Parts: sequence; structure tokens; C-alpha cells
Amino acid sequence: MNSLRGTMKVQINIFFLIISCTAVAAVPLAVKVQDTIVDTQALVLSGGAYGDTINGVSFQQDAIVTDNGFQYVAYYNTSGHICIARRQLPDGVWLKLELTDYTFLDGSQDNDAHNIISMGICPNDGTIHLSFDHHGSTLHYRISQPGVTTNPETVTWDENLFYETQNYLEAGKSVSSVTYPRFWQTPEGNLQMSYRIGGSGSGDIILVDYNAALSIWENTRMVISRYGTYNDSCGSSTTRNAYLNYPCYGLDGVLHLTWCWREGSGGTNHDICHAWSSDGGTTWYNDARPEQSINISTGTGEERQSLLGLRWTLTGPQVIGQATGNTSTQQLIDVNSSDIIAIPINREYSLMNQQSQAIDPQGRVHTVMWYATEGAGCNVWASTGKDYHHYWRDFDGTWHHFQLPVTVGSRPKLFIRDNGDAFLIYLRSAGLYIAAASADSQWTDWQEIASDTTGSFAGEGMGDFYRFKEDGILSVMAQESTTPRILDWQLN
Repeated sequence: MNSLRGTMKVQINIFFLIISCTAVAAVPLAVKVQDTIVDTQALVLSGGAYGDTINGVSFQQDAIVTDNGFQYVAYYNTSGHICIARRQLPDGVWLKLELTDYTFLDGSQDNDAHNIISMGICPNDGTIHLSFDHHGSTLHYRISQPGVTTNPETVTWDENLFYETQNYLEAGKSVSSVTYPRFWQTPEGNLQMSYRIGGSGSGDIILVDYNAALSIWENTRMVISRYGTYNDSCGSSTTRNAYLNYPCYGLDGVLHLTWCWREGSGGTNHDICHAWSSDGGTTWYNDARPEQSINISTGTGEERQSLLGLRWTLTGPQVIGQATGNTSTQQLIDVNSSDIIAIPINREYSLMNQQSQAIDPQGRVHTVMWYATEGAGCNVWASTGKDYHHYWRDFDGTWHHFQLPVTVGSRPKLFIRDNGDAFLIYLRSAGLYIAAASADSQWTDWQEIASDTTGSFAGEGMGDFYRFKEDGILSVMAQESTTPRILDWQLN
């Protein structure tokens, strides 16, 4: 009997251990560990075009960046000046520098919420890069002295660290009609920048490389073209623009772009598209499945003769873009490029632009975007019935889908940590919310895991992808009235 009781006790303990381990391996938890105020005098537009929030919106990439143990936040203050605040992590005091030689409120672009600041940091030379204040206007760009983020403790944090504003990246090449500048780091520790030239419904995506060894920008080239013919139930169009989500590299060194289209003929956005590059953005491949298939054919080229006299062809990702920067050799991605549509969504479903993208540790691309569950009609933005949809691409080219069981708020930002668990941040009803899903479930257990409703937050909430990658802390920038706050969340 004692032996039987011992056996039962061991079995019961094992049972509860399994249950316990299963619970721990399920949806992650988030605990807020810090809440700090960056400034009390940040800009809020009054009756601004496209909204009043200009600090902390979806198409900033990025407004909050960590490098070498210091965190940096870029924003406009109430004087219209660009400010960069920094602190030493994890709990240093915020110290602000103000660039007083440029004022946002001057000029013809007043009160346009698209005229955000984007900030990039180049690890190889410790430079901070800023691009700001344009919505179809001349480039505004400035760079810091080298080494500013390399040894931050030795730097006197003031505006003398930055060179003057310039209208070019490559010397002698002024850039006009700029919108939505973005920076992201390369696997080699350099920096890349993209921006749109042209306007909504008629614009092209440009990519440029920063070479830290030479301290120069180079290889300006067009990647996605506005031209091509598109037809759907809402009409026909011959120009458009691509709205990028969040360009980024995977651990395998592959650069991924996901985007939707906005047609020049009007209507809302359509289709979630995907293309990828393994050479830093020169050669681009489509979304076709990578496996081989056998087809009866009479062509030549890649085809091979079979024993039965039939011909078979290797299929899979195809080159759809050669971003050479030379009009005689370039091949641009456009709306008619082969197999770029990952998820077909027509213009009646109110697909929102400029949302989220992340790459998991296995190199699989993910995006979470919202659109209406039912068609609202052409040229109509649905006021109800919107949902967040998580899509991810498997190794065989299959796209998986899961509709999140949460109430839609702002355009979200997606984070995936080194074990594959996914986290989504968004604002809703003046609160900040975090949802999560586990990799073990293949991201089918999404649920809200944390929130902060202590302030009347505006905008969309921006997360620090670099700190998340470095120490697993989810730092979120959310502005409450004129006060940008940084909320830090520890994930289990």
C-alpha cells in the first residue's frame, strides 16, 4: 500500500508538473516595471491636417532607439524644434538636447501630422541620423558627429553634436517631393533609408545605403514603381504608391518588405504584398513557393527533358526587381510584378496602410494589419467591423492567418522575441494595450495580456525594437497631452 501511495504521489506530481509547464509555456505575461516622463512640453497640433498627433505615429521608423546601453527619443517640442532626449538604461535621468536652428511651424507645411521625425542610429560609426518635416516636400536631413552613441558617457549632450540641415544624402543630389522617411540597421551594422517620392496614389519607393567606413550615403535606387495597370470592381488605375509596413532584416540577413497599394484612381488600399532581398536590397524576389513542381511544357531555358519525353520546370521565387539605380538596367517592382500578392484584399475592405512587420528567429516574415470583416464599398472607410489579422509565411511559402480576438485600436506594432513569442502594441480608448501569442501555439492563442489606462494617450504608440532585441524589455513611447511617456514592460 505504501508503495502504491508513493507511485500515485509521483504520478500526481508529474501530472501537475506537466500542467504547470504547459501554463508557463502558453501566452506570455507582461509586467510594467517603469514609467518615465521624457518632457512636459512636446508638440500637439491644433486642428492639424490628418490629425493632431505628430509625435508617435505608425509611419515613424523610428522615434525611439537604443544603442550601447542608452535610449534615445526624438520628438518636436511646443516651439516646433526637434528634440532628442537620452537616458542611460535601465533607470537613468532623461537629458534633452534641442536643435534650435530649425522650426517646424515655419513654412507651408504647417500643422500637417505627416511631417514626423524619423531617427536612425548607425552602430558602425555611432552617428545619429534624422529626417523630418516633409509631406511631399524637399528633403530635410541632418547627421550627428561620429562616435556620439559609441561612447555615450564621454559625450557632452547638446546641439553642437549635430551638423546643419541639408537637402541631399549623396553630395550634389538634392531630393524633392519626399514623404515617410525610414531608417533601419543592416546586419553589418550600417544603416539604410527609404522614402517615397511623389504623392499618395502616385509615388515611388527609394532606397539608399549609408557607408559608415566612408561616412557617405550611396547607391540611391528606386525599388517600387508607381506605374502599371490595375483593375478591380472599383475601377481602373494606372498609377499608385506602395505603403510600407516596417522594413527589417531577419537573422539570416534577408531584408523583407511588406506593403499595400493605394491607387491613384481613389478608393482605399488593397492587397498585402511581400518581396525579399538577400543582397541588401538590390536583387528582389517574389513570394512564389520555393518547392519544385513538374509541369508538361514545350518551352526551353530552365526546362529539362524527362525519361517519358515530358518536360519539367523548376519553380519557386523569381527575380522581380533589380534595383541598380540605372534606368537602362533596373527592373522595378510594380503592381503587375509576378507573385507579389501574399494576401489578396480588394479596395472594398478598408485595408489600413503602414502597419506592422517583424521577422521571427527562423527567418519567417510576419505582419499584423487591420481591415473590415465585410466589404464597405468603394471609396468607403468602414466605421465598424474591423479586426486585426495576423499573417505569417512558412518555409514552404504558405501564408497562415489568425484573426485576433481583441478590439481594434490604432495601427499596431509587432515584436517577436528570440523564442518566437509575438507581442503587439496599440492604443485604444485612451489606453495602451499589449497582446501576445506563443510560438508553441503557432500564434493561435492571441489575447490581451497588459494595459495602461492611467493617461489620455494620443497617437499610435511607438516601441523600441532595438532595446527589445537587446534585453527583452518592451519600451513603448506614448504621448499624454504634451508629455511623452516611456512605459517599460518586463516580459516573463
